[in-house]
Amino acid sequence: MMPFLDEWISEKTEEPLDRAKLELYQIERVRAVAKRARHESPFYSERLSAMPEGFPASFDDFATVQPTTPDDLTKNPASFMAVPQDEVARIVTLRTSGTAGECKRLFFAEEDLAATIEIFRVGMATFVRQGGRALVLLPGERPGSIGDLLIRAVAPERQCLLHSPSNSRTALEHAVDAGAECLVGMPAQVLSLARGLDSHLGRSLSQVLLCADYAAPSLVSGIEQAWGCIVRRHYGLTETLYGGALECAERDGLHLMEGNYLFEILDPRTLAPVPEGKFGEILLTTLCATGTPLLRYRTGDRGRFLPGRCRCGSILRRVEITGRIGNGIALDGGVLLPLHELDEAMFSIPWLGDYAVSSEGDRMLVALHSPSRGESSPEPTARERSELAAALERLPQDTKSALKPYSFTFRFNQLSHDVVSSKKRMAR
Repeated sequence: MMPFLDEWISEKTEEPLDRAKLELYQIERVRAVAKRARHESPFYSERLSAMPEGFPASFDDFATVQPTTPDDLTKNPASFMAVPQDEVARIVTLRTSGTAGECKRLFFAEEDLAATIEIFRVGMATFVRQGGRALVLLPGERPGSIGDLLIRAVAPERQCLLHSPSNSRTALEHAVDAGAECLVGMPAQVLSLARGLDSHLGRSLSQVLLCADYAAPSLVSGIEQAWGCIVRRHYGLTETLYGGALECAERDGLHLMEGNYLFEILDPRTLAPVPEGKFGEILLTTLCATGTPLLRYRTGDRGRFLPGRCRCGSILRRVEITGRIGNGIALDGGVLLPLHELDEAMFSIPWLGDYAVSSEGDRMLVALHSPSRGESSPEPTARERSELAAALERLPQDTKSALKPYSFTFRFNQLSHDVVSSKKRMAR
C-alpha cells in the first residue's frame, strides 16, 4: 500500500509516483509560480526582471535567484501580494524580533485557505481514524485561524474539537469527556499536561501531534512515557500556509510535502547547498500559494536532509529539524549555547514542563515550570537540584566546557508555561 503522503502527491502529479516524475512536476510548478510572481507580485517583478521567459529551465537555474528574506517581507509586505485586494480572504500579521512595530504580513486568498485545509485533511487522516475525534489546543476562534482550518479540514469524516483556555474543564478532562483519541498542541504545552496533576487522564489518548515549535527527542519521550501513546511532529510556518513536513509512524525524520513545497538546505553564510546529512538553513518555495507566493524563502530554521529511504516505503525526502539557527545563549568567546541542545538535556528531567533561560554576567538564570509541583519554595530541593545537575551533564562535551565559567541559578515561578515559552522561543 502506498504511504499516505505519497498517494496524495501522486494525485497532484497525475502519475504513479517516483523521484524523476516528482522532480519534473516540481520544476514545472516552480516555473509556473515564477511566471505568475513576476507578473503579479511587485517584489518578484523587480527581482526576476532579468530572467528570460520560461525561467527556470532547471533546479540549478532556479538556484541563481537571490533568496527572499524575512526582512524583505517585513519592509514591504504588500509588494509580495499577487492578487487584487478584493481577492484577499485573510491577512495574518506576524511580529518580528527586530524593531518594535515591525511586522510580516501575509495575504491569503481563498485558494490558499483551501490548500491549507487540504494539507490538514491529509495529515490528520494519518492520526485519526474515520469517525474518530481529536482535541485541538491551538487558536481557532477566528475564521481562517489555524484551529478553525483544522476543524474544517477533518469534517465530516472526523471531528476536531477546540479547547479554549476559558473552558471550565482542563484540557485532559475535555479530551476524556469528548472521547478524543488524538491531541494536537505545542510541544511544551502538551508536555506540561503529560507531567501535570491530572496526567493520568491522558492515557486514553493513542496519538499526539506536536506542532508550531521544535520538539526535542527527550520531550517526545516524556509524553510517550506518561501516556503510552505515539507522538509525531509536524513542521510548518505561517508563511507556507502552515504546511511543510510531517513525521510518519516510523518516526525517522519528517517527510516533506513535496507536492506543495520545494525544500533546499544551504550554508547560511555562503548560501551554497550543503551535502545530504549536513545541517544548514532551510529554504522553502511555495508551489501552490496564490496570495503571497514565496521563492527561495529563508526560514531561519536549522535542518538537514536524511539519506536513504524511510522504512515506511515513501519516496519522499525526509528532514531532521532542530529549530531556529540563532536560538541560543551567547557565551564568552563568541560561543553559542544552542537551545536545541539545552532542550534535549532539560526535558529529560521527569517533572519539568517548560523552562526559560537567560544570562546575566557569568550567571545563567533558569526559570523552571513544574506543572505538578505544589506551592512550595521557589528554591529547588536537594533532590531537584541533583536532577538538574544530572540533566546538564547530558549536554555535549564541548558545550559543557564552554559553560564551565558560568554558575547556574534555578528558580521555580508561578508563571504559566505559555509565558515561560514566550521568553524562551521566538514566536513564528
